Amino acid sequence: MSYEDVGGTCKLFVNGVQYNLKGDPTYDVGGTKRTPIMGVDGRMHGYKKETVMSKLTCTITNTSELDIIELRQLNNATIKLEEPNGKTFVMMGGAFSGDPSVSGAEGEISCEFSGPPGEELAP
Repeated sequence: MSYEDVGGTCKLFVNGVQYNLKGDPTYDVGGTKRTPIMGVDGRMHGYKKETVMSKLTCTITNTSELDIIELRQLNNATIKLEEPNGKTFVMMGGAFSGDPSVSGAEGEISCEFSGPPGEELAP
């Protein structure tokens, strides 16, 4: 049996600029979500279909060049996460949507980006 690289170092790019990714990123590509609709008769009657946004959460290093105010105001950006397995998550038209919580002890900032449904590109 052959094993592939599935864990390791990820790379985060925002509008083509690489950020110093510190913590493990997590993302949801967004898209179609189906929620079951149950009837009072105890049977499932179908699904409610809705479109959900994509979201990427991560931790980056708070370097002297990083402008936290500019980061917070980020809008209509291209967010790209390159994974060690060769896949790439891309969110077009993304915005910084969280609160940039800064930790002084480790020099890190928690980040959240959200936008329209993204894409997961295969290697």
